[in-house]
Amino acid sequence: MLTFTSCERDDICIDETTPNLVIRFFDNDDPTDFKTVNQLSIKSNTSVVAGDSLTFSSLDSIAIPVNATISSTQYVVTINSDNSTTLNRDTITISYASQDVFVGRSCGFKSTFSNVIYDVTNDSDNWIKGIEVVTDNIENETQAHVKIFH
Repeated sequence: MLTFTSCERDDICIDETTPNLVIRFFDNDDPTDFKTVNQLSIKSNTSVVAGDSLTFSSLDSIAIPVNATISSTQYVVTINSDNSTTLNRDTITISYASQDVFVGRSCGFKSTFSNVIYDVTNDSDNWIKGIEVVTDNIENETQAHVKIFH
């Protein structure tokens, strides 16, 4: 009997955790059509581990982490990253306020982000032609937070 009363119930987190930033890519010439990005590479100089990068083959949407310990994250977003003659890099800076929200005993806290502002650094050859903010809060991953036109 002593064995059964001293056991704790398993705490498995099934609730939402800190959401990623969801980006959808659209055709700049026809803003209602999704447009695939080839060999996309995203590198953050302000991530928890500086220099981390994510690489994707061919897609029209991504979900990337946001650093909750600072108020601004900078991403270098590269298309055609596998081809040194056609690759093109743009820099996006995302500024935000993060809040810690208690989810529950099994999950602990998650971070949400509000007042999100996106800024693309202009250069002589931007592949990102425009940005449309869908929502200025990042609270879940059920919809896109921003649209990028290229």
